[in-house]
Amino acid sequence: MEAREQRRTLKQWLAENARVKPVHYKDIAGALRRDPASVSASLSIEGKQAQIDKRPAYFLRVAPGLYRYNDICEGAVDEDLIAEVRDRAEDFNAATRRDMREAIAALDVKAFENLAKIALINIRARVEELEIVGRDGNTVMMKISWRDDGGRSPVLVYAIKCELDEEIEPSTILQIRGALPIYEANQGVLITNGRVSEEARKAALGYSNHDKKVSVYPIHLMDIDILLNVLLESRTGVRTKRVEVLVLDTDFFENL
Repeated sequence: MEAREQRRTLKQWLAENARVKPVHYKDIAGALRRDPASVSASLSIEGKQAQIDKRPAYFLRVAPGLYRYNDICEGAVDEDLIAEVRDRAEDFNAATRRDMREAIAALDVKAFENLAKIALINIRARVEELEIVGRDGNTVMMKISWRDDGGRSPVLVYAIKCELDEEIEPSTILQIRGALPIYEANQGVLITNGRVSEEARKAALGYSNHDKKVSVYPIHLMDIDILLNVLLESRTGVRTKRVEVLVLDTDFFENL
């Protein structure tokens, strides 16, 4: 009951203060005198529960950490209509995802480098200390560190611009891993708009040709699918369109 009451209070606060302008969850926590981690967890639980219930959540996540009240969760809503709208939205979003894939493939190397830096911001990299350590054709090598470990782990990033649906082979993973000692890094990140083959994924995880796990430096993968997930989740490279849905107010007519 207590958890339900907390979520209701959070919903009320968003309804009163975040209908138009999104608010950071830490500011919400301060206003409600709650721990930020608790507010973040409540929002996450509501989002997952809304998916399970096939209903609109009471909030919209418009950017990392920023939330706005979702007006569509209010009032009497025809579930069939909402399901139809949701299906249409999913179709539009799938089409947008395909368009983004092609737009990224059309970028030149410099533009893809800029996109990779934006993606790094969204995965908690300390980009203010980013250093370009090399360039080779369609590849840009960068040295970064992570915010979450206080910058203690030096990381080598390979941003590789590919043609549409180009495949990344294990040789690329081995090349990145081999370059780590040269740049005094203990882990690598591959950011690419290509598709990482299954063999390359195994190599990144540290499996040998005989499917044996070996002790090697980790290589984190951000291929086109993961890159699109990061960009779409942070609403980067897309614009959000709000659709007003009118449904019958049965209470109004019953009270006439």
